[in-house]
This record gives sequence, C-alpha cells and structure tokens, in this order.
Amino acid sequence: MPKYNLLSSGSTKIEKSNKLSDEWFSRIIYLAPDDLADGKNTVCPYAKIAKCNVPCLNTAGMGKFINVQQSRIRKTLLFLNDQQEFMRQLVQDVNKFLKECDRLGKKPALRLNGTSDIQWEYIEVDGYENIFAMFPQIQFYDYTKIPTRKVEHIPNYHLTWSFSQANDKYATLFDKVSNNIAVVFRDVLPKVFKGLRVIDGDKHDMRFLDDTQVVVGLIAKGQGKKDTSGFVINNKKQDLIQARAVA
Repeated sequence: MPKYNLLSSGSTKIEKSNKLSDEWFSRIIYLAPDDLADGKNTVCPYAKIAKCNVPCLNTAGMGKFINVQQSRIRKTLLFLNDQQEFMRQLVQDVNKFLKECDRLGKKPALRLNGTSDIQWEYIEVDGYENIFAMFPQIQFYDYTKIPTRKVEHIPNYHLTWSFSQANDKYATLFDKVSNNIAVVFRDVLPKVFKGLRVIDGDKHDMRFLDDTQVVVGLIAKGQGKKDTSGFVINNKKQDLIQARAVA
C-alpha cells in the first residue's frame, strides 16, 4: 500500500466497497468539516444551513481518535492556507493511487469530499481546468449540500445531493434537484421516502453505480445518532407509514 499525504488508506465504508467490487477500487480524503480547522473559514458552505456540522460523520469510526482529528485539521489548514501546495500533494497522491489500481487490475474511483464540500470544479491545477480534467480516466464522486453545483458537463464526476429538514427553505429543494438524494435516518431505512424508492447507501460507497431517481438511505453514525436538528430523519413506525402513503 502506498504512503499517501492526503488520501486516506483506512476507511471502513471504502474498504467495504473495495471488497465488494471486482471492477472498481476507491480511496477518499477526510478533512476537518465546516470551520473546525481554524474557526473562521469553512470547507462546507451549507453546513450551518443544513445543520449537518454537529452530526457530521467526522466523529464516526476512526474519527473518534485524537490523532485522526489532528491529521484532518492539518490537511484542512494546508488547503486553506496554501492551496497550491495542497493541490500539488493531491496530484502526487492521485498518481500513486493510479499505480495502486493498476497493480490490483481495477478501475480507479476517488471521493475527494469525505467530510468536506469543496467545489473542486472551480480549482485549476497544473494548467488544467480542474482535477477532473487532469485525470479523465478516474471516476470521481461526492456527496454535496450545495444545491447550486452544476457538474453535469463533467463526465467523470458524480454528485449525490444530501437532504436535510433542519432548514425549511433547504428542505423544499427535495423536488428540485436533479441528483440522487442522500437522506440520513435514525434507526432503520424506509422502503420509500417522499415518493422515491430508498436504497441502502451503507452497503457500499460508490454512488456513481446507483440507479437514478432514488433516495440513498444512510443510518446515522457518530454524533449523528444524537441529532435533533432535523438533519437526521426520525423514522419511527408512524413516519414510515406516512412516507409510504405519499408514494
């Protein structure tokens, strides 16, 4: 396994995806979410609107360890204070990742926003419009809380929009976004949510393989288990009955 500067080599969900897939191999970047790194600058513009900053999966799995949090903060500060050097290291890591995929005989898939929501499509790198144009052989994918992101013109980048009921205006976007929609549930996944079929998003992480027009259901993890803001959907029995009635 190569030694990465920015990409994570240890992620339970990513490793699950890699074991399940005979075709694809994936890595991910975990940063410190929202303004956690310096208390001023955010890497998640909609975190406070959608109120996902507290229940963020940053605290799930390995994220509960201090050394992991320190590493994520270090990487985020590098991005905020020296974006050029961050992108240089990212390109270096991506090239290592491609060699890793070649050795395994698998197709490369990268998720750059593990616990961030950076609009990579606007960041130039080494004369290319963005990282996606620099590495067209890689399938990139992310979740996003930013409803205005337009990446349909980028053939190797797939976005899944992340829903929240914590903000009334934000919640009304459910019927307006064209992406698949991720919804975090408290305990169990309903079969249908707001008229759309719910698939189990915890089975694997490679969202670009999902059917279209579905809800990607996720079970709350880390601090998300305690969330009462509306970001995590309470799916008690009566909620499931109501959701199915809408369908």
